[in-house]
Amino acid sequence: VFPSRGRGGVVLELARKVSRWIFYIMPFLMGTLRLWLLAIGCFFWIASVCGIDDSTKGVVPEDSTSRDLTANSTAVVPTEEEIAAALKAFLQLPREELTWKTWDFSTDGELEIDMQEAELPVPFMGGSVKTRVFGELPGMILRVKPGGTMKFTLKNKLGPGTGKSTCGGPSGSYESPNMTCQSNTTNIHMHGLHASPSGHEDNVFATVAPGESRAYAIHIPEFHMGGTHFYHPHVHHSTAVQAGGGAHGMLIVDDPVGSLPKVIEDMPEIPLMMTLIQPILLMRMEQFGLSSDGSEMASQKMWVNSLYPDWRWGNMPIWLALNEPIWFTVNGQYRPLVSIEEGKWYRLRIAKASIDWHTRVFEESNDCEFQLLAKDGIYLHEAVRPIHTIHLASGARADVAVRCSIPESATETPHLSKLLWSSYEQRVKKLTYLNNKTGELLSFSITPRPTEEHDEALEVFSVRRPCYLADLRNAPAEDLELNRHTIDMVTNITNDEPYPVWPWLTGTMEMYIDDILRIWGHHTPEPVFTVPVGELMQINISGLHNHNFHGHVNPFQIQSMDAEDPWYQVGDWQDTMYPFIADKFVMRQNIDYYTGRAVIHCHLLAHEDNGMMAYYNITGEQDARYPAKEKLDPTCYEGAYPVDEESTTTETRTSTLTEFEASPIEHEDGYEYDAAELRVSRNGFLLSLSWSTMALINSAKPFAV
Repeated sequence: VFPSRGRGGVVLELARKVSRWIFYIMPFLMGTLRLWLLAIGCFFWIASVCGIDDSTKGVVPEDSTSRDLTANSTAVVPTEEEIAAALKAFLQLPREELTWKTWDFSTDGELEIDMQEAELPVPFMGGSVKTRVFGELPGMILRVKPGGTMKFTLKNKLGPGTGKSTCGGPSGSYESPNMTCQSNTTNIHMHGLHASPSGHEDNVFATVAPGESRAYAIHIPEFHMGGTHFYHPHVHHSTAVQAGGGAHGMLIVDDPVGSLPKVIEDMPEIPLMMTLIQPILLMRMEQFGLSSDGSEMASQKMWVNSLYPDWRWGNMPIWLALNEPIWFTVNGQYRPLVSIEEGKWYRLRIAKASIDWHTRVFEESNDCEFQLLAKDGIYLHEAVRPIHTIHLASGARADVAVRCSIPESATETPHLSKLLWSSYEQRVKKLTYLNNKTGELLSFSITPRPTEEHDEALEVFSVRRPCYLADLRNAPAEDLELNRHTIDMVTNITNDEPYPVWPWLTGTMEMYIDDILRIWGHHTPEPVFTVPVGELMQINISGLHNHNFHGHVNPFQIQSMDAEDPWYQVGDWQDTMYPFIADKFVMRQNIDYYTGRAVIHCHLLAHEDNGMMAYYNITGEQDARYPAKEKLDPTCYEGAYPVDEESTTTETRTSTLTEFEASPIEHEDGYEYDAAELRVSRNGFLLSLSWSTMALINSAKPFAV
């Protein structure tokens, strides 16, 4: 097939090289020539599918109270200038101090969690979007101690609605109407917990229909590591519209007393539950859940109680359809204030909820120092790790120590330092970020403190680990021979080039597991493989440029990857992974203690609902442990944390920025990546980081709050 195989091989290889170069120069063509003919064709295609009519923008009807509001010809819709003015006014509103609510199962007892309808304010339209929440947006922070039990009743107070009770039609197509249903049937998943996936515990196969309730009793093992986690609904075909719409919250397993250095243990905690609001995508999925072909979408109302009460999906301006407004809330608040003291360390517990989108969080003015403690609720083997940028996929968590200073140039007290977010919808190889948008997340309000009272720099430390999180990098090879698997997450069946230019238009949501195509359709499939409890497992996974991998029950440790990455490093533990640069990983898991069905899927929630999900069976006797723990870490513990023994190892060195974090890195493909600024350059040219939503028309004004 290649040049050594004759003339045909030469032609094929030439064709492959030409196709690659076409792919590489596509961003330049998009940015300079704009592909007008393709853009015009795309416009008419979208208009025909969605019923969009841009001809009515700004038209005022003679009598808006007596006419048919579904008619597009006379609808009053906001102009781009009106939305910009409303947004500017919103950004000038007084800020509120960050607040949060907590339920501690060790002191507050049993809990009732209500799944109910709510209206989410649209900050720049004077109205709101209907969505679903666990009581409020976000749900309360849940806290539990190792060895404790989370007892609660989930009550589904959603009405039966008019949505489809079952899905039908072909499986696997992205954002297909036949893959969204059961929008008001719910359950709850404790994302990140090492807990049982069966019975009335963290069982995502159990569902709660409208008007029904279900009692949960989730036992936290006494050896569970303390960390930051996340809870949300997990019903197949409706996860995106529920969890991505606001039904989620933060979950914290408390650190055992004495398990951390005192400076870490004593840090004041600031929980940040980040929620990415994607109203247009939510409305589209809501409509898909109502009809089999989405045909009634044109009549769907845009916002509740809007300044434009007759604004329907069918008369949405094309510029807005291709530039979806998105914004973040933190603990349900827009751009809140976080009051801190100068020179003092604080622990940020961060969790991010969204339907999709990769997000970076960074400080605007470099007034603050960030040190990474843990990712996905698991401490680094060597903490702390200095960082400039916090990378967050949907469902990811990060524990970060922050210490801020007031610059000499500051003129006001307290001094404000903004924390910004930047999100992109999808990566195309290592070149371009589709629909990149940026906004303000929150502001630190820093009050001065005498220099002599400032906290000292943090020293690197290592915690004593439970045995299910013992380092697997030196695991005996013979203990991995029987449980080796491959996962290839793809967006099309032909995977010779796994990064098609338009996967979101033409692709299907699939996983090849051990070279067998797997799509979770409308019925629960068979398990993809089995693995005995108490053994180790190794997975070679690829396709993570365009997909966010998440596994239930047991976290995984990175053993190797195909490129250096600013966020993921060999030895790190994760349960959710959407890399910035790397694409292929080798990961290992300790299949510890629990038996049952362990789900694996893409945590871009629309991908999951559309079939990119599977599960494997953990067999054997529950409570079994890996027998050769001394080969991994002779200091690890299997029961409760040993409080009377040495808990941490602290090195007498100060954490400093690594060379990779501080300077650009050039990779094999000749491209240079700057972790702090998301610059992607070649031969001195700066590639555009802001494509339109459809990647067919350049985005002139990325719209974000």
